[in-house]
Amino acid sequence: MTVKQKIIAQINSIEDENILNEIFSLISAEFFFEETYKFSPSELQQVNEGIEDADNNKYFSQKESEKLVAQWLQEKSVGL
Repeated sequence: MTVKQKIIAQINSIEDENILNEIFSLISAEFFFEETYKFSPSELQQVNEGIEDADNNKYFSQKESEKLVAQWLQEKSVGL
């Protein structure tokens, strides 16, 4: 029995609709990744700058990042 056949047999025995929905989501996602994303020159430059910053220890910690995001969200939500 091939792996594919084993998977199909296992799926056929599942009755839980939530599990089946999760499986469907996983196997459906494959179609979104068939084509490789190609960075534009601008995106590639930004990625390379980010890598260079990280290599030079120019980055924020998780705690600092959360604080900056919270501050940004607060500023953007004023007047809503």
